[in-house]
Amino acid sequence: MQELRTEPRQRRSQQSIDAILDAAERLIAQQGQVGFTANELANEAGMSIGRVYYWFPDIPAVITALVERGATRMTDALTAAMSMHVGEATSVVLQHAIRTLCVYVEHNPAAVSLCITGGEAGAGRLMHERLLDVASALVKNRVPGIPDIENMIVARTMVGITLGMLNGYNATEPEFRPHIEQELVYVLASYLFSRFPPSDDVAWTLSDRVVQPSRPSRRLNASVGQVWPALAPDQPA
Repeated sequence: MQELRTEPRQRRSQQSIDAILDAAERLIAQQGQVGFTANELANEAGMSIGRVYYWFPDIPAVITALVERGATRMTDALTAAMSMHVGEATSVVLQHAIRTLCVYVEHNPAAVSLCITGGEAGAGRLMHERLLDVASALVKNRVPGIPDIENMIVARTMVGITLGMLNGYNATEPEFRPHIEQELVYVLASYLFSRFPPSDDVAWTLSDRVVQPSRPSRRLNASVGQVWPALAPDQPA
Protein backbone atom coordinates (compact mmCIF):
# COMPACT_ATOMS: atom_id res chain seq x y z
CA MET A 1 0.00 0.00 0.00
CA GLN A 2 2.93 2.36 0.60
CA GLU A 3 3.69 2.46 -3.13
CA LEU A 4 0.09 3.36 -3.87
CA ARG A 5 0.32 6.43 -1.61
CA THR A 6 3.73 7.63 -2.76
CA GLU A 7 2.80 8.89 -6.22
CA PRO A 8 -0.19 11.01 -5.14
CA ARG A 9 1.92 12.46 -2.30
CA GLN A 10 4.70 13.31 -4.72
CA ARG A 11 2.19 14.87 -7.09
CA ARG A 12 0.73 17.03 -4.32
CA SER A 13 4.24 18.08 -3.29
CA GLN A 14 5.08 19.13 -6.83
CA GLN A 15 1.81 21.02 -7.07
CA SER A 16 2.74 23.00 -3.94
CA ILE A 17 6.20 23.76 -5.29
CA ASP A 18 4.80 24.80 -8.67
CA ALA A 19 2.24 27.05 -6.96
CA ILE A 20 5.07 28.85 -5.17
CA LEU A 21 7.16 29.16 -8.33
CA ASP A 22 4.16 30.34 -10.35
CA ALA A 23 3.47 32.99 -7.72
CA ALA A 24 7.12 34.12 -7.83
CA GLU A 25 6.87 34.30 -11.62
CA ARG A 26 3.83 36.56 -11.45
CA LEU A 27 5.42 38.85 -8.87
CA ILE A 28 8.59 39.25 -10.93
CA ALA A 29 6.52 39.94 -14.04
CA GLN A 30 4.54 42.60 -12.17
CA GLN A 31 7.58 44.27 -10.62
CA GLY A 32 10.06 43.78 -13.46
CA GLN A 33 12.63 42.57 -10.97
CA VAL A 34 13.17 40.20 -8.05
CA GLY A 35 12.03 42.34 -5.13
CA PHE A 36 9.20 40.59 -3.33
CA THR A 37 9.08 39.46 0.30
CA ALA A 38 8.22 36.04 1.68
CA ASN A 39 4.87 37.40 2.89
CA GLU A 40 4.05 38.73 -0.56
CA LEU A 41 5.00 35.39 -2.08
CA ALA A 42 2.84 33.45 0.37
CA ASN A 43 -0.14 35.74 -0.28
CA GLU A 44 0.28 35.42 -4.04
CA ALA A 45 0.56 31.63 -3.77
CA GLY A 46 -2.52 31.45 -1.52
CA MET A 47 -0.76 29.60 1.30
CA SER A 48 0.77 30.28 4.69
CA ILE A 49 4.30 31.62 4.96
CA GLY A 50 5.14 28.51 6.96
CA ARG A 51 4.17 26.40 3.97
CA VAL A 52 6.49 28.42 1.74
CA TYR A 53 9.35 27.95 4.18
CA TYR A 54 8.56 24.24 4.37
CA TRP A 55 9.63 23.93 0.75
CA PHE A 56 12.21 26.71 0.43
CA PRO A 57 14.63 28.11 3.04
CA ASP A 58 14.60 31.64 1.58
CA ILE A 59 13.68 33.77 -1.43
CA PRO A 60 17.00 33.16 -3.28
CA ALA A 61 16.24 29.42 -3.19
CA VAL A 62 12.83 30.12 -4.74
CA ILE A 63 14.45 32.15 -7.52
CA THR A 64 17.05 29.46 -8.15
CA ALA A 65 14.32 26.84 -8.53
CA LEU A 66 12.29 29.16 -10.77
CA VAL A 67 15.27 29.81 -13.03
CA GLU A 68 16.12 26.11 -13.26
CA ARG A 69 12.53 25.29 -14.15
CA GLY A 70 12.43 28.10 -16.70
CA ALA A 71 15.73 27.12 -18.31
CA THR A 72 14.58 23.52 -18.68
CA ARG A 73 11.23 24.55 -20.17
CA MET A 74 12.88 26.95 -22.59
CA THR A 75 15.50 24.44 -23.74
CA ASP A 76 12.93 21.67 -24.15
CA ALA A 77 10.63 23.96 -26.14
CA LEU A 78 13.39 25.16 -28.47
CA THR A 79 14.77 21.67 -28.98
CA ALA A 80 11.34 20.26 -29.82
CA ALA A 81 10.48 23.10 -32.22
CA MET A 82 13.80 23.07 -34.05
CA SER A 83 13.95 19.30 -34.32
CA MET A 84 10.89 19.57 -36.56
CA HIS A 85 12.78 21.77 -39.04
CA VAL A 86 16.06 19.97 -39.57
CA GLY A 87 17.39 20.69 -43.06
CA GLU A 88 15.50 23.94 -43.56
CA ALA A 89 17.03 27.36 -44.19
CA THR A 90 18.51 29.27 -41.25
CA SER A 91 15.92 32.00 -41.75
CA VAL A 92 13.15 29.43 -41.44
CA VAL A 93 14.71 27.96 -38.31
CA LEU A 94 14.95 31.46 -36.86
CA GLN A 95 11.27 32.06 -37.52
CA HIS A 96 10.28 28.90 -35.64
CA ALA A 97 12.75 29.65 -32.84
CA ILE A 98 11.32 33.13 -32.31
CA ARG A 99 7.75 31.83 -32.45
CA THR A 100 8.67 29.30 -29.78
CA LEU A 101 10.29 31.96 -27.61
CA CYS A 102 7.26 34.24 -27.92
CA VAL A 103 4.92 31.48 -26.79
CA TYR A 104 7.35 30.63 -24.01
CA VAL A 105 7.47 34.17 -22.59
CA GLU A 106 3.69 34.41 -22.73
CA HIS A 107 3.47 31.36 -20.46
CA ASN A 108 6.55 32.29 -18.40
CA PRO A 109 6.12 36.05 -17.91
CA ALA A 110 9.20 36.50 -15.69
CA ALA A 111 11.55 34.88 -18.20
CA VAL A 112 12.62 38.06 -20.01
CA SER A 113 13.26 39.99 -16.79
CA LEU A 114 15.29 37.11 -15.39
CA CYS A 115 17.32 36.75 -18.59
CA ILE A 116 18.00 40.48 -18.81
CA THR A 117 19.28 40.52 -15.22
CA GLY A 118 21.31 37.37 -15.84
CA GLY A 119 24.76 38.94 -16.12
CA GLU A 120 27.75 37.16 -14.63
CA ALA A 121 26.14 36.37 -11.30
CA GLY A 122 22.54 37.54 -11.64
CA ALA A 123 19.45 35.59 -10.72
CA GLY A 124 18.70 34.53 -14.29
CA ARG A 125 22.23 33.61 -15.31
CA LEU A 126 21.33 30.02 -16.23
CA MET A 127 18.50 31.11 -18.54
CA HIS A 128 20.73 33.74 -20.14
CA GLU A 129 23.43 31.13 -20.73
CA ARG A 130 20.94 28.75 -22.34
CA LEU A 131 19.93 31.46 -24.81
CA LEU A 132 23.60 32.08 -25.59
CA ASP A 133 24.03 28.34 -26.15
CA VAL A 134 21.21 28.37 -28.70
CA ALA A 135 22.57 31.39 -30.56
CA SER A 136 26.14 30.07 -30.47
CA ALA A 137 25.10 26.69 -31.84
CA LEU A 138 23.14 28.29 -34.66
CA VAL A 139 26.06 30.53 -35.67
CA LYS A 140 28.58 27.66 -35.52
CA ASN A 141 26.42 25.65 -37.86
CA ARG A 142 25.83 28.53 -40.26
CA VAL A 143 29.51 29.60 -40.34
CA PRO A 144 31.82 26.57 -40.18
CA GLY A 145 35.21 27.29 -38.65
CA ILE A 146 34.20 30.57 -37.03
CA PRO A 147 36.60 31.45 -34.15
CA ASP A 148 35.12 31.10 -30.68
CA ILE A 149 35.57 34.77 -29.84
CA GLU A 150 33.72 35.95 -32.95
CA ASN A 151 31.02 33.35 -32.41
CA MET A 152 30.45 34.57 -28.86
CA ILE A 153 30.31 38.22 -29.95
CA VAL A 154 27.66 37.38 -32.55
CA ALA A 155 25.73 35.15 -30.11
CA ARG A 156 25.71 37.88 -27.47
CA THR A 157 24.53 40.40 -30.03
CA MET A 158 21.68 38.11 -31.11
CA VAL A 159 20.63 37.45 -27.52
CA GLY A 160 20.78 41.17 -26.65
CA ILE A 161 18.56 42.06 -29.60
CA THR A 162 16.18 39.21 -28.83
CA LEU A 163 15.77 40.08 -25.15
CA GLY A 164 15.28 43.76 -25.91
CA MET A 165 12.52 43.06 -28.41
CA LEU A 166 10.92 40.34 -26.28
CA ASN A 167 10.78 42.83 -23.43
CA GLY A 168 8.75 45.06 -25.71
CA TYR A 169 6.70 42.03 -26.79
CA ASN A 170 5.76 41.39 -23.16
CA ALA A 171 4.78 45.00 -22.57
CA THR A 172 2.63 45.57 -25.65
CA GLU A 173 -0.99 44.74 -26.40
CA PRO A 174 -1.68 41.24 -27.81
CA GLU A 175 -2.73 42.56 -31.24
CA PHE A 176 0.70 44.16 -31.75
CA ARG A 177 2.75 41.16 -30.66
CA PRO A 178 2.78 39.36 -34.05
CA HIS A 179 4.36 42.48 -35.58
CA ILE A 180 7.15 42.54 -32.99
CA GLU A 181 7.69 38.82 -33.45
CA GLN A 182 8.06 39.14 -37.22
CA GLU A 183 10.26 42.21 -36.89
CA LEU A 184 12.61 40.26 -34.64
CA VAL A 185 12.90 37.55 -37.28
CA TYR A 186 13.72 40.22 -39.90
CA VAL A 187 16.36 41.80 -37.67
CA LEU A 188 18.15 38.56 -36.76
CA ALA A 189 18.00 37.10 -40.27
CA SER A 190 19.26 40.35 -41.79
CA TYR A 191 22.05 40.63 -39.23
CA LEU A 192 23.31 37.11 -39.90
CA PHE A 193 23.05 37.46 -43.68
CA SER A 194 24.80 40.84 -43.67
CA ARG A 195 27.68 39.52 -41.60
CA PHE A 196 27.89 36.03 -43.10
CA PRO A 197 26.60 35.96 -46.70
CA PRO A 198 27.22 32.82 -48.77
CA SER A 199 30.55 32.72 -50.60
CA ASP A 200 28.90 33.37 -54.00
CA ASP A 201 26.89 36.38 -52.83
CA VAL A 202 27.47 39.71 -54.57
CA ALA A 203 28.43 41.29 -51.24
CA TRP A 204 31.94 39.82 -51.59
CA THR A 205 32.54 41.74 -54.82
CA LEU A 206 31.52 45.19 -53.54
CA SER A 207 34.71 46.62 -52.06
CA ASP A 208 33.14 50.03 -51.42
CA ARG A 209 30.24 48.58 -49.43
CA VAL A 210 29.90 50.36 -46.07
CA VAL A 211 29.10 47.16 -44.16
CA GLN A 212 31.63 44.56 -45.20
CA PRO A 213 30.83 40.87 -44.66
CA SER A 214 32.91 38.97 -42.15
CA ARG A 215 32.97 35.32 -43.25
CA PRO A 216 31.15 33.20 -45.80
CA SER A 217 28.31 31.03 -44.55
CA ARG A 218 26.73 27.86 -45.76
CA ARG A 219 24.01 28.24 -48.33
CA LEU A 220 20.68 29.08 -46.70
CA ASN A 221 19.24 25.72 -47.62
CA ALA A 222 22.07 23.84 -45.91
CA SER A 223 21.15 21.35 -43.21
CA VAL A 224 20.90 22.72 -39.69
CA GLY A 225 20.56 19.28 -38.14
CA GLN A 226 23.87 19.55 -36.30
CA VAL A 227 22.67 22.52 -34.28
CA TRP A 228 20.04 21.02 -32.06
CA PRO A 229 21.99 18.32 -30.14
CA ALA A 230 23.98 21.21 -28.64
CA LEU A 231 20.80 22.49 -27.01
CA ALA A 232 20.45 19.47 -24.73
CA PRO A 233 20.79 20.62 -21.09
CA ASP A 234 23.71 18.33 -20.25
CA GLN A 235 25.81 19.10 -23.33
CA PRO A 236 28.07 22.10 -23.88
CA ALA A 237 27.30 24.57 -26.62
